Amino acid sequence: MSEKKAGIKPKIDRTAWRTLPHSQWNVRTVHQMFADLNREYYGVETYLPMRNWGFEQGAIKRALAEHGADVLHEAFTQIFREYKPVPDYPILTAGFAISYRLNAVIPRILADRKRKEKAETTVVNGGMATEELADWL
Repeated sequence: MSEKKAGIKPKIDRTAWRTLPHSQWNVRTVHQMFADLNREYYGVETYLPMRNWGFEQGAIKRALAEHGADVLHEAFTQIFREYKPVPDYPILTAGFAISYRLNAVIPRILADRKRKEKAETTVVNGGMATEELADWL
């Protein structure tokens, strides 16, 4: 009998956050991202959530639904670059990042994306868009 049965999809590794398309991210993907980045940035082998696992899973699920995995991926990457651990808080948790840092980072990301999109539109249109030209005049 063959390894691949008809109609059965291969299991997706939700922990492979570096290669997994954003459309397939879930809570497990984000937790693995935080565990891996805490290991890489701070040398911490064991990831522990903020408050408890249930709180953090709920926060991640809501953030994924509200912002989408692509925006969260970029936001979490920025938050890790900016975070400075202190003795009382030696690691960065997903719960902390979502509860206290997303409000500052997401608007910057969205503004930057809008600015890039506007620049690309301007280049594609060969100059200023009609609305921009009217505003300028």
